[in-house]
Amino acid sequence: MDVKKYYSGHGFGRNKFSFQNHGFTLIELLVTIAVASILALSVIPNLSALVAQERSTILTNTLAGALAYARSEAVTKQITVITCQSNNGSECNRSENWHNGWIVFVDKNKNKQRDNNETLLRVYSAADNGTQLTFRGSSRIRHYMKYKPTGQASPNGSFLICNPNIGVGKALIMTHSGRLRLSKIQTDGSAITCN
Repeated sequence: MDVKKYYSGHGFGRNKFSFQNHGFTLIELLVTIAVASILALSVIPNLSALVAQERSTILTNTLAGALAYARSEAVTKQITVITCQSNNGSECNRSENWHNGWIVFVDKNKNKQRDNNETLLRVYSAADNGTQLTFRGSSRIRHYMKYKPTGQASPNGSFLICNPNIGVGKALIMTHSGRLRLSKIQTDGSAITCN
């Protein structure tokens, strides 16, 4: 039996490929990590702006859904429904800072405040993500939106949605008929900015 036919190594357990390098050197690894770090650092600022934009969009969609729900309840059940700014999730506050949360309720006595005997339909918690949400209504009303059984809204006005990390904002505009529309420009045609 010829052993050389089955084993071609030089010495015990070695062959001609055993001394070749099959991995990375330390310098190659450090250069790769440095390049990856530089690329990651160039992407992170864009990523934070993207996250801020998504948070702003989520808040806009949540508010639009809440207002559409309130209008639908008013029309369907032929009742007056109020959507108002609320910090505690049970009563209205006289604040324009809607990012602190809001509620939707049936206003039986039409006093624009939730009383203990009035049904709380929905509660929306604070948007703790840096996005600001304020309301500018006609006749200086900034803390509530009333829907009549006809679907009409009072007061008409604009919700300004603004995240300082983006720099530009958008407005959710409420018409007297109760319809919503989204705008990224002011009445003069310039972009809505966050100050």
